[in-house]
Amino acid sequence: MGALQAASLLIRDHCDVLIHINADVPKIIPAYNRIRAFEDTCKEHHVPYELNLNVCGDSYQELFSQMKIIFADIDENIPDKKGVFLANDTYANMFLNLIFQKYGCLPDTYELVGFDNSPIASEAILPITTIGQQIDVIAHTSMELLVQQMEERKKRKPVPLAEPIHKQITPILIRRETTN
Repeated sequence: MGALQAASLLIRDHCDVLIHINADVPKIIPAYNRIRAFEDTCKEHHVPYELNLNVCGDSYQELFSQMKIIFADIDENIPDKKGVFLANDTYANMFLNLIFQKYGCLPDTYELVGFDNSPIASEAILPITTIGQQIDVIAHTSMELLVQQMEERKKRKPVPLAEPIHKQITPILIRRETTN
């Protein structure tokens, strides 16, 4: 849902090309759905898009070094208005810093959306539009599932879960200054 919200916002803001920057997440990991949903939304709306799944590294310095390469590639090769959805707010802040280092401002040719609504999103040089997860709802839902399983174990003949229960909690789009 977060990728759908981010891509939809960037489409509504008339970005010519949408770009998703993320790590190369294996398809079996639930976080892959963020990549898939971004791609599906772009295809559904017939909007040109790119997936840049080259982010990797264990330290801020390694990640920032990678982000420099990604930014330079995008900045040099895509002259149109770019809508960039980054896998988390730290990546979004790095990308925003690189834009400011080059231009001294956020030019009209860029819009950025991060993910997680971490403190860095609101504390950045320009507060970053982000997708916020409803942590309180996630925690409450997790506790309900845990209690449900505990109650089942108390039964005379408990029936354990055959497979995990997956709940989707809709994230919230938090608009700030990196989008129109």
